[in-house]
Amino acid sequence: MTMPKIKAVFTDIDHTLTDPVTHLIPESAKLAIKLARQNGIKVIAATGRNLTAPEDSPIAGMEFDGFVTVNGQLCYLPDGGTLRFAPFQRGWVDEAILLGNDHNFFASFHQRHQITINGYNEDVGKFYELFNSPIPEILSNDIIDKDAILSIVPFVREEMDEFLRQALPDCQVVRWNPHSVDLAPKSGGKDIGLQIFLDHFGFQVEDCLAIGDGGNDVTMLRFAGIGVAVGGARPEAKAAADFIAPDVADDAIYKTFERFGII
Repeated sequence: MTMPKIKAVFTDIDHTLTDPVTHLIPESAKLAIKLARQNGIKVIAATGRNLTAPEDSPIAGMEFDGFVTVNGQLCYLPDGGTLRFAPFQRGWVDEAILLGNDHNFFASFHQRHQITINGYNEDVGKFYELFNSPIPEILSNDIIDKDAILSIVPFVREEMDEFLRQALPDCQVVRWNPHSVDLAPKSGGKDIGLQIFLDHFGFQVEDCLAIGDGGNDVTMLRFAGIGVAVGGARPEAKAAADFIAPDVADDAIYKTFERFGII
């Protein structure tokens, strides 16, 4: 069987590019991305983050051809040109806040240029410790701009996931870590971001490869021409993938790019 010619790669950041233990991106992954771009392959970061402070992000100093951020709600080019900006409906934000009040959990709220949280507890602290990130500013619920929210991240344990799916029927509830879930509109997701960039570059879905590890990568892995889950990925990500890569620390990105003729 002839291997498809890959023209674009979409890669998650946390625990896909970054090592889950060191929080750093292996030099082999940085080299693979550099070589792929030299070969004319478009490399797009696809993340649940909104990269509000790129100089503090794990990908600081690296070059990409585009960014799918906050699980597809904000997609933009390196020059800042916006391809998609899709805030949550205000009612979804209000309902998430009410659920937090009623069930004693806090959440982070991602806007285009700002991340805030509405309280602090052990789960909040462990979440930000998980990827070595500073604690965002705490804002009360009545100050949050509820018309500009691109993503909501409730800090809840896994046993709350199904409850949130029932309580927020217009939202996807996806998990990539034990301390929180990402909420995304059912009309959104990283797969929507992939399509946005495929349209922009004039590529077909079979021209792209996506690589990730978490629940928020599942739609992307299923949608892409080739979906790859790194070793250590969540079971639902592995089930959605066509290929299982080695662990991040075992040069997952470099070996995947070699395996599919990207470098």
